[in-house]
Amino acid sequence: MDKTNVAKFRKERGWTQEELAEKSYLTVRTIQRMEAGKDVSLTSLSSVAKALHVSVSDLFEDIEEEQKEVQVMEFSQELERQKKERRAEKSTMTLLTYAVLFLVLMLTGYPIGQLRESKQAFWGSVWIACLFLAMALLIYFNRIIWSRHLDRKYPKTVGYDLKRHVQEPIQNGWQFAARYWWIIFPIGGFAFGIFSAFWGATH
Repeated sequence: MDKTNVAKFRKERGWTQEELAEKSYLTVRTIQRMEAGKDVSLTSLSSVAKALHVSVSDLFEDIEEEQKEVQVMEFSQELERQKKERRAEKSTMTLLTYAVLFLVLMLTGYPIGQLRESKQAFWGSVWIACLFLAMALLIYFNRIIWSRHLDRKYPKTVGYDLKRHVQEPIQNGWQFAARYWWIIFPIGGFAFGIFSAFWGATH
């Protein structure tokens, strides 16, 4: 019989078996079997691991059957691979979409700065409104449409918390941009629009 850490993790969080079952979308009976070290499917183990925010291998203190131990380790390794690749792909797409947004706003902001002062106020307001509209659309794309694509590509990561709770120190400008893009691009785009309007008005 396997020795599991499920009860330990559950009690650390102050949950009852019923609460863990609800958060894992499993029956109480399945949680009881798991805590008793009885055999359950990898799918059930994965559901509990998601609810507890731990890896599948962390659920076990000792696994009696060698074959099952191999299966659990292979599942955990594949999960970590998918989580790593999903994080990288999501960060790349997010940075790319906001870079395109910034480029488009920069190219459209310059002509506005060349308009007469009487027209700049109106089109400048339209430009700022388009900035926030475009940001909203990109957030929707990244969090809904692209997220669904990643769910299909990396099925084992669905439901897991993919955020890095311990952030690594920033070592260069690219890492700073990747981490704080959500501040840089809106401020940069807005600042460029103001600069373009000022340049057009004074030259």
